[in-house]
Amino acid sequence: MVTKEQILSVLESTKLPCVHITPESDRTPGPTDSKFGGDYYLPAGGEVSELEFLAQINFAQVPRLKGFPERGLLQFFLRTGSDEFEGFIEDDSAWRSDTGFFQVRWYPEVPADGPVHPDTVPEERWAMEKVTGGMELEAAEEVATLAFGSEEDIVLDLGFESMMEPVTALFLEASEDGEGYDLSDCGGVMDLIEDFGNWGFKLGGHPSLRYDDIRLDDTAYQAYSQLLFQFDLSLLSQSCDADTICFFIKPEDLKACRFDDILMVHHNCY
Repeated sequence: MVTKEQILSVLESTKLPCVHITPESDRTPGPTDSKFGGDYYLPAGGEVSELEFLAQINFAQVPRLKGFPERGLLQFFLRTGSDEFEGFIEDDSAWRSDTGFFQVRWYPEVPADGPVHPDTVPEERWAMEKVTGGMELEAAEEVATLAFGSEEDIVLDLGFESMMEPVTALFLEASEDGEGYDLSDCGGVMDLIEDFGNWGFKLGGHPSLRYDDIRLDDTAYQAYSQLLFQFDLSLLSQSCDADTICFFIKPEDLKACRFDDILMVHHNCY
């Protein structure tokens, strides 16, 4: 059988830098700190968002991440309490910034302390788990994501499709003996997806896929090749049907700190 070490060796060239984010629910962050939910930074005269506040990232607090800003505040909002969202969560779906399902705000300069908008969104508006508190930020690297497509073939994320052949060859050439991933068994498949799914909250790196990378199916989505932020409840709830939301951006827009054209992809089941 194929071992984790063998797969890591084959995927060595696919490594990407990222910053893993661990929610700290027991810590109360300041108005302009990196944080999940709750009150959010809103400068004097700023427009209050009609959407639910997911998270904000203060890049001055983030370990240096190639291609990402070194300072500034990035905020993410999501429409979670409407009839439209009830349909939105049923399948893998992709939305752009102009659809009204989400909002990304960018403040290139932020004070050390600043005015906030209080969290007044009723709990019943949240159609998903609500995360609040601070963030622990840790630099990391990830190899390409592995998932299984509708025809039970191995799938990798956008830009790394060429690695499907050597990974598949590993399993075709492996013996049935020894320790490793047994893909004839559901448990073995789940172990592989867990180990190479790239789950969790993070900046950059490779996205989690569940079944497939929806960007591979639509040429209009393929320009959004950089994972900006991943909001992933699967590790918190220990459930395979928890919500995972990936925000993708065009590399040239990220370099220029333009955050008005984002692709959001949502999935919540294997």
